[in-house]
Amino acid sequence: MMKKYQLLVICILLSGWVSAQKIGLVLSGGGARGIAHIGVIKALEDNNIPVDYVTGTSMGAIVGSLYAMGYSPDDIAAVLKSEDFKRWSTGELDPEYVYYYRNADPKPIIAELSFNPKQLDSINFRPTFLPTNIVSPRQMNYAFVELFSRANALAKGNFDNLFVPFRCIASDIYRKEAVVFRSGSLGDAVRASMTFPFMYKPIMINNQLLFDGGIFNNFPVDVMRSDFKPDFMLGSAVSNNPPKPDENDIVRQIENMIMSKSDYSIPEVEGVMLNFKLENVNTFDFSKVDQLVKLGYDEVMKRMPEIMQRVQRRVSKEEMVLRRAHFKNQLPALKFKKVYVVGVDSLQKQYVENIFHAGNKEFDAKEFKEGYFKLIADDKISEVMPRAIYNDSTGNFDLRLRVRAENQLKVALGGNISSSTSNEAYFGLTYQNLKEYSQTAYLDAQFGRAYNGLSIGSRIDLPTAKDWYMKLVFNIHRFDYYEGDRVFYNDDRTSYFNQSELFSKFSFGFPLTMKGRMEFGIGFGRLTDKYRQNLSSGTSGMNQSVYNLGSVFGRVESYTLNNVVYPTKGHNYMASLQFVGGDEHFKSNVSPEIHNDENTSMWLQFKLKSDKYYSVARHLTLGAFAEVSYTGRAHSNNYTATIIQSPAFRPTPHSKVVFNPAFSAHQYVALGVKPVYVITDQLHFRNEIYWFVPYRSFYKQADNSAGLTTPYFSTEYMVESTLVFDFKVASAGVFVNHYSDGVSRWNFGLNIGFLLFNNKYLD
Repeated sequence: MMKKYQLLVICILLSGWVSAQKIGLVLSGGGARGIAHIGVIKALEDNNIPVDYVTGTSMGAIVGSLYAMGYSPDDIAAVLKSEDFKRWSTGELDPEYVYYYRNADPKPIIAELSFNPKQLDSINFRPTFLPTNIVSPRQMNYAFVELFSRANALAKGNFDNLFVPFRCIASDIYRKEAVVFRSGSLGDAVRASMTFPFMYKPIMINNQLLFDGGIFNNFPVDVMRSDFKPDFMLGSAVSNNPPKPDENDIVRQIENMIMSKSDYSIPEVEGVMLNFKLENVNTFDFSKVDQLVKLGYDEVMKRMPEIMQRVQRRVSKEEMVLRRAHFKNQLPALKFKKVYVVGVDSLQKQYVENIFHAGNKEFDAKEFKEGYFKLIADDKISEVMPRAIYNDSTGNFDLRLRVRAENQLKVALGGNISSSTSNEAYFGLTYQNLKEYSQTAYLDAQFGRAYNGLSIGSRIDLPTAKDWYMKLVFNIHRFDYYEGDRVFYNDDRTSYFNQSELFSKFSFGFPLTMKGRMEFGIGFGRLTDKYRQNLSSGTSGMNQSVYNLGSVFGRVESYTLNNVVYPTKGHNYMASLQFVGGDEHFKSNVSPEIHNDENTSMWLQFKLKSDKYYSVARHLTLGAFAEVSYTGRAHSNNYTATIIQSPAFRPTPHSKVVFNPAFSAHQYVALGVKPVYVITDQLHFRNEIYWFVPYRSFYKQADNSAGLTTPYFSTEYMVESTLVFDFKVASAGVFVNHYSDGVSRWNFGLNIGFLLFNNKYLD
């Protein structure tokens, strides 16, 4: 009888212990290898084994935090396979939200020297190819607000109130200690925990500059033990203490320098330890999600009999689904009303607030995303750290923005190195001023054999209900064209004709979409062409045609190309319309008595252009090009003057530095196809084929005037192949091309840098 009573008591006690048994999951850091943690969680749930607490470091913090917010293992895997995750882990901006409207005209900048005029000791030399961190934090700063804010609001900033109580670890390298996050901003905590030095930019929390938690505690079993006191712990370690570094492996070298030795073990009496050997997966190889999830899953299933024997408590998947749904249904919508800005003065604060039209209306997550990307598109703002804080009284979030903006003076250097006449050096001076509006004033100078130019301008952006800008530009430049384009050009002969332009334009514009803008304006210019009538260096004396012109213009453009010279992605759609009027003055330096000052005309001209790249296969991109050009301009005094001023088709870098009359006409249609073989992100081989179809071509008549052929008299073509090396700071292209007509039909050469010129007056 006594034995039966004792057995009953033991069963009751055991039943109570089972029902109260708490399980803690400890997840190590390890970069992409940490994706295996998802498989660990999935295997536990498939066998009805619950997780009551989770602690994690670095990648373990990312996986653990998502699980703590009610994401299922499949949900977490979907996040890590998404384009959004790829973007914030690599720093690539979401192309749908890149605010191209604010893009300045491209400049051939290689290095910059910048400083604040009010703080002359702040001089900072910044080569454009040497960023402060490898991965830009701009996409991540937004993503973490979108991902973590709602769950953080529901938990009221207490990580114990999440779907699964959670802890994560960061490192304070100044104090040489680990930092445990138990409350506060969940997104900031995870962001700090996964900030691998040099790769990601550290963040400041409570006046502490924090880095990756793996530096001091890559496997936080001690935090699990002290904070939660679970009855059973399951440890998942996907990282070992760094092995002896290889002389060519910079990541392993950094790990050895900064990371303390971690104890990747759990005493047998306290739980089960899973150690993964993932030697073939590097720290940043996030493309193997399915493979790593399966690996983690299979490893746990091998140990499942042991785990199930020691963990008696069960929670069905159906109950987990219901609990997750209940938690997620309580999440508040990500809507904002109030905007608080810190880190800038009162006028700059006004500018930032106006971006979000603060105080006028409630705005949702989509509008927040548009405003954020619009703000970071302004190059006078170096950093924006957003945080969404739930306001119980309003039922909305308060948007808090820590903004870093500086009025800067920048000195820039750059240019292009060429095997032909298009060598040039670039010098730029830019002053950026942010008040209640955004202002940029600049001076750009280019010097070379084929092109010399000076551009002075200013742009003011006003963040009103409908964004718009004003722009004033003054340009003076000269294009010199030589007979042919010889490789390693060393001929001292003068050009056989040159174009000089002096003009100013005033315009205002506004965005049509995140990618496009519309611009209207007026312009005044003086254009001077000096040339020999037969375009031959063998004839002495040069004629001169001078044009005094005024214009009213409009332009619509949508632009997303990833490279201004050698693009492989994106599009460029453009439509322009101009009404032009003025007079022509002709003077013959061969026969000074010959001149004509009576040629006055007005005309309309327009141009349509479409340039788009399509991804055909993994390494193959196909570009499709089309251009239509029309001008109602009357013929100039003579054939040569007419052909020089006629619209020209110049789609390739080389075609921009040679003069080819065969590709000029008052009206034409041009088509092109551009198959591009993308070998790597830094190397591609492009082929470009264009057909030029003029409505009527020019020919030289006996009296030296310009005659016109019958419609569609001829079709010309050009072909160019280029091997492109993209060095980020600039591109290098080795090319060979062929023109169906022209002085030099076959050409080959090399360009390194940026072959960029200011637009001509009538472009």
